[in-house]
Amino acid sequence: RVWRAAPFGGAGLPLVCVSGMAGSRSVSAVTRGLAVHEGHNMNRKGVVKWLIWTIIGGLAFLGCQAWEWTHLYHEGAWWGRIPIYEGSHFLNANGSIPSTNFSNFFFTITGFHGFHVFSGVIINVIMLIMAMNGAFDRKGHYLMIEKAGLYWHFVDLVWVFVFLCFYL
Repeated sequence: RVWRAAPFGGAGLPLVCVSGMAGSRSVSAVTRGLAVHEGHNMNRKGVVKWLIWTIIGGLAFLGCQAWEWTHLYHEGAWWGRIPIYEGSHFLNANGSIPSTNFSNFFFTITGFHGFHVFSGVIINVIMLIMAMNGAFDRKGHYLMIEKAGLYWHFVDLVWVFVFLCFYL
């Protein structure tokens, strides 16, 4: 437990928003896999349905991240004062809050990941438009849905490490 100031932190629930982020990434990984499965079955309706749910999951993640960043901004985290629970392994040896280095590292890594999630959402929107227009049916395969899905799953995997390093 690192974050005291994350949304709902004042209510004793510091990881609610972050758990929502992790949940939305996990669910969107499943829906993306289902889109690939439907593509293997040449089921355009199924691909469209699961891509829409994947996009919603990606947008939910980005919304939670924006909420978290806004909250941390108002707590002064942009200036190196990320509020941290007492006893956290992120406190300095003397018990003080870390310098701006931790803050810089946090915003750089989570921002870079968020940018890749945003890019993945855009890619999924493009795949959705192509599927809706029948582009994959005309090609006779949905291989591009699978290739784009590999990117989405890679970003999911990166989130696991970001979550473990910053939130647990």
